[in-house]
Amino acid sequence: MRLNLFVVAAALSLTRCTFDATGLSAESSGVPSTTTGDETGPGTTTLDPTTGDPTTGTPANCGNSQINGSEECDNGELNNGKNGSTCKADCTLNSCGDGYPASNEGCDDGNSVDDDECSNACKSAGCGNGIPGADEECDDGNTVDDDACSNLCKEPFCGDGNKGADEACDDGALNGDDQACKLDCKLATCGDGKVQINMEGCDDGNTVDDDGCANDCKLTSCGDGVTQDGEQCDDGDQDDTNECTKLCKTPICGDSIVTPTMMEECDLGGMNNDNAACTATCKTATCGDELVQTDVDECDDGNDVNDDACTNLCKNAKCGDMIVQPIKMEQCDDGNDNDDCVMCKHTCGDGVTNFDDECDDGNAKDDDFCDTKCMKAAYRVFVTQGKFDGDWGGTSGADVLCNTAAMMLPNAGKYKAWLSDDNNQPKDDFDKSSLPYRRLDNMKVANNWADLSDGSLSAPISQTETGMVLGGADNSCNNNDRLVWTNTKPDGAKDSEPHCDDWNKSDQTNGGLGNALQVNAGWTEGCEKACNTTARLYCFEQP
Repeated sequence: MRLNLFVVAAALSLTRCTFDATGLSAESSGVPSTTTGDETGPGTTTLDPTTGDPTTGTPANCGNSQINGSEECDNGELNNGKNGSTCKADCTLNSCGDGYPASNEGCDDGNSVDDDECSNACKSAGCGNGIPGADEECDDGNTVDDDACSNLCKEPFCGDGNKGADEACDDGALNGDDQACKLDCKLATCGDGKVQINMEGCDDGNTVDDDGCANDCKLTSCGDGVTQDGEQCDDGDQDDTNECTKLCKTPICGDSIVTPTMMEECDLGGMNNDNAACTATCKTATCGDELVQTDVDECDDGNDVNDDACTNLCKNAKCGDMIVQPIKMEQCDDGNDNDDCVMCKHTCGDGVTNFDDECDDGNAKDDDFCDTKCMKAAYRVFVTQGKFDGDWGGTSGADVLCNTAAMMLPNAGKYKAWLSDDNNQPKDDFDKSSLPYRRLDNMKVANNWADLSDGSLSAPISQTETGMVLGGADNSCNNNDRLVWTNTKPDGAKDSEPHCDDWNKSDQTNGGLGNALQVNAGWTEGCEKACNTTARLYCFEQP
């Protein structure tokens, strides 16, 4: 029959028995007895399992059912070296030849004679013959070690080091309730109420997860992934920037931890403030957030309008900030008072056209392009320095050439070319000005549109945008340097001359031209040339 170690332990406790050198005996007085062996077999002293024997060096914790320090084994009350235990009273493992026949031995006579009743392999002389001897518990005559009778003629039991059919494990003397194989030869598991050494932090044997010992047999604490009493959350990590801090608190603005998942940009704890670098809502203070940051912003109106009372730099608008502020009636603001903008005001005649000036030529004359009230007094006209063939993309392309040439002029304005085709003519496209037309040198060409279109000019339009005046005595159509593409009559109407296929071809037909040195009708008509001829353009300023 199999003898369970727990049964042995219980029996020992109830009968108050002790192990001695000869076997199991009753203890009647309650005082541990001491038996000394003979000269060939060592004696055994029954020890207090918690103190050991200081005279023999037996470990102090020997007998507490836990293997400590230098102990080889510890089966608690079952320590003895005989009667089934392979762990002796001093917590050392039994060995063949020590005189103690343990469960893993068939006998042990403590000598080195091999042909007596107990061999040097601690096996009885008759063990294995199929006939149980007087000192054998059984003898099945086979060599199978894990059946009902071991090869040492011992009946199997928990603690013999052989895993039986009804045992989950058996590590012999190493069985222990804090080991992988417990004293009842069952595997240690979390929840069995036994704390397995180096594997479990605790084991309370229940399925309650928040009672101090979690269901995975770990001592509960912040960071274990289980929300305990006193914790607001526990996500099991040490990350302070997610939905649960490493202190197991739900993050809030003001906890001094920047939490991106809460859309926080900053968090200075108690220093958060709507007038500080980190606002009360944990946003980084910026110009435009409608919050005035102390010692940084003068104002903050939360808009991107730069010319109101608060600029886009969150500064109060003022003269000298290089921003023209209509709200302050500023006409200019160049950041200094060293030029024509003084105290953020312009005056007529300072050469700068401000928002209520039509022009400002910087002088006090009325008989030029701008009068003393900074109102337009005349429109400019010039002949281009450059010369072009008859292909520039129609009259609109010629307008582009005029405006490009005028870019070098101060306050350039807008210009149109004096040019006609089947669809366009100055008579329809030009502003009928009541003001004079003047060359860039202020020489008057005509008093107004009516004077310009009556067939004669007061002066030839012979000055280019660069200021150069065309000269010479040859006013004929043979002098290409004086010729100007027009195809237009003096009254501004389309001429009957060809116009290079609406000024889109330079390799076919002819085009009509005028002469820049003439002041009669010849200034705009009378010449015809092939379209690959290069000639100039007349450019008139428009309102």
